[in-house]
Amino acid sequence: MASIEQGLGSSWTHSFEEDTGSEQVYRPSSYPFPPSRRPRETLDFAAGQMVTAVPGPDDKLQRSVAPVTALGMQRYRLGDGREIEVVEAGSDVLRIRIA
Repeated sequence: MASIEQGLGSSWTHSFEEDTGSEQVYRPSSYPFPPSRRPRETLDFAAGQMVTAVPGPDDKLQRSVAPVTALGMQRYRLGDGREIEVVEAGSDVLRIRIA
């Protein structure tokens, strides 16, 4: 199991088709996603921060940068006050739970 500091420094894209209950699934941005009318959120982790790109009102991605603070036990606090838990992290999948 990797942590943000141990290699999540790549770009992850939301694979909302795979979400389950409280878990969100992200795949590497190079993953062959099926076509979707819904824009996909992206996450980039690097150097203690997270760059998020979410669809805006015109469907164009809007980027924001927030610091990431490790809380222990695979939990992290984002700059906007949200907390996430890394449920699974590998080279081909990132599963998180937003607390």
